[in-house]
Amino acid sequence: MSLKTFTNVTLEDMKNVLKAEKGWTLKTEPRSKEYFFEFPLSASPNIVVRVASGITMNGQSRGCGKDAIRIFAVDTKAGKGYIKTKRVYRIGTWETNLKKAVLNCFEQAKTRRDKPAAFFHYRQK
Repeated sequence: MSLKTFTNVTLEDMKNVLKAEKGWTLKTEPRSKEYFFEFPLSASPNIVVRVASGITMNGQSRGCGKDAIRIFAVDTKAGKGYIKTKRVYRIGTWETNLKKAVLNCFEQAKTRRDKPAAFFHYRQK
């Protein structure tokens, strides 16, 4: 099988990558039709990194081309987005790509928290 071929990602697959014992929390929202995972940014618990799984409430990923895994950070106190990153496609390399995207989101969120002026200057380039 090609690494660029669609891969069905289950809720259990996601739990094996975003582990509860490492601090990830599985969440749902009434208006959302998918599971998402959440991890608070250290020293700023109101900033959380979220992974929208693309996995419906029945535990299966949406069909091929229907939805990607999305990674972003949210300021829960202000009730708005904080960081938006690239999508992770559900292909053979999804686990590696997800880990890289999550780390990137954490780094961007920390930069924005610690040096907001530098972050916005960087984003405008």
